[in-house]
Amino acid sequence: MKKILISVGAFIIMSSTTNKTNYPSDQLCFAMLNVSELKDWIWDDLQSGKISQEQAENYSELLDETFVFIEDYYKHLPNNTISNNE
Repeated sequence: MKKILISVGAFIIMSSTTNKTNYPSDQLCFAMLNVSELKDWIWDDLQSGKISQEQAENYSELLDETFVFIEDYYKHLPNNTISNNE
């Protein structure tokens, strides 16, 4: 559960910084994979009785929304986006 909150919080911080950085598109792909992995963990936690059905559905919905936000951002990137820190 803490992993989910930390991951979602990190994404929010990353997307709301005033010093906007262009992230490489592969980092966004890895972020989407991480969100998918977190969804698997939610259902594993549900099956093992660590969280309730309602919690699993709420967390899953948040991760679905986060995935869509990242995917939408990824689709609007120009080709060959590179980091300003390189």
